Amino acid sequence: MAEQIQRVAVWSGWLRLAHWSMAAATLALLITGWLVANSPAVAEAAADYHYLAAGLLLFALVLRFGIGMFGKGAERLEHLLPSDSDLAGIRASLVFYLSFGKAPLPNWYAHNPLWKPIYLLLFIVLALSAVTGWLMPDRPLLGSFYLPHVHAWLADVIAVFLLLHLLSVILQDWRGQSADVSAMINGSRYFTIDRDGLVKPEIPQVSVKLDDIGKR
Repeated sequence: MAEQIQRVAVWSGWLRLAHWSMAAATLALLITGWLVANSPAVAEAAADYHYLAAGLLLFALVLRFGIGMFGKGAERLEHLLPSDSDLAGIRASLVFYLSFGKAPLPNWYAHNPLWKPIYLLLFIVLALSAVTGWLMPDRPLLGSFYLPHVHAWLADVIAVFLLLHLLSVILQDWRGQSADVSAMINGSRYFTIDRDGLVKPEIPQVSVKLDDIGKR
């Protein structure tokens, strides 16, 4: 075989804790927020769980911000800013998604280059959602903004992101080889290495003349 698979540790336990806490809190907030707005029979109980989920989200955001400031390597927030070298990967990722996985999936080490700025934007939207949710019971109007409407609009944006994120990682695991879903569970991704591209030691060529045979 010309290829080999190598398992590489990418995500620390703290980052995975922040990720799954954020995911669980976001899902719980969307469900309980919908129940508060659309199901009066359970609205009061749903509101209690909504505030509990908001506390979990705040914990996850603070933890992720701390990792982003003091973590290692790709965990730092500065790595979510796309660079010039990411442009080719962004284009290739778009083609991969638009072709429903028929085009080749580009390689990356930690974050998909297409999702880097989207993740950064998501953190901002989640923080704004937490702030508006905290303010609106006592101060529904902030200038010309009606905070319950702003909060609901932010929730819609988060719901769209969550759906796209789930579809993308499922497609990447199905059509790719890097095991992105399990990477957020065990912390490791899989990389395909071309053996033919590895540096190989040069084997010295030894030649013997027929006239030299038997002279010793």
